[in-house]
Amino acid sequence: MSELGTRLKEARIAKGYSLEDLQGVTKIQKRYLAGIEEGDYSMMPGPFYVRAFIKQYAEAVGLNSDELLEQHKSEVPEKVKEDVRPPMAPPTPSRRQTFARSSSSGIGEVMPKIIVALFIVVIIGVVWFFYQFLATNNPTEEVAEDGGVQYEEPATSEEEEAPATEEEPAEEEAAPEEPEEEPEASLAEEGTQGETTTYVYTGPAERELQIEASGASWVSATDQNQKELMEPARTMQDGDSETIDLEGVTQVRVRIGATSNVTLTVNDEQVEYAQNAITQNIVIRFEDEE
Repeated sequence: MSELGTRLKEARIAKGYSLEDLQGVTKIQKRYLAGIEEGDYSMMPGPFYVRAFIKQYAEAVGLNSDELLEQHKSEVPEKVKEDVRPPMAPPTPSRRQTFARSSSSGIGEVMPKIIVALFIVVIIGVVWFFYQFLATNNPTEEVAEDGGVQYEEPATSEEEEAPATEEEPAEEEAAPEEPEEEPEASLAEEGTQGETTTYVYTGPAERELQIEASGASWVSATDQNQKELMEPARTMQDGDSETIDLEGVTQVRVRIGATSNVTLTVNDEQVEYAQNAITQNIVIRFEDEE
């Protein structure tokens, strides 16, 4: 067993984790975890996965992964470095290509001007055609032989007095509606079976699940259709938090790798764990208040 593997195994035992518990927290296969403790990396997919698995193992048992890898770098495979090839210089254009480009660019600059000039000429021609057409077909107004202009007095008509309208009584002001009281929220334990504890939440339809971590713990959350609500499910560290909108969700299932390091709150109602197990499943069913 290597010195690195010994340190990791001692930290795991101090945390009270078995290899099965650690497999549930890190999602790393048990045989890889055992290989890390024994210093046998032959079954690993490659050097990159060796370093990644060691870092995840260390973080799960509360060790500084970067410091641990630096202290035991002689026991860990080095990262594979890829050769960086210098970029190829673009080919120098020939004189014929340069001439062709300059010719095409000159035509490209002149062509828009020619098109605009033709368009203006067409517009002027159309305007002139319509002007001539209107001038030819506009008949002259016949002038009345009568020199005088007859004036007709407008017929006077008495204005009919509009009947007085009766004033309609003012509508009574509607009494202000009293604001609806928001339903009270409650969270009650329903039962426990194995690693799973079920709770029933009664309250408003608008609700959120707040997940706060005070240490390393693997956490995932799914709804009643097994749809992932955390993207992605991951190992949360001290100070990490996640807020999940639960409007329209009738049930949420939270899988916690290290329960003592995670606090769950629905709106302002904190979930009180009924078990002291390291790994737990918390199921919350939601019932809207009438």
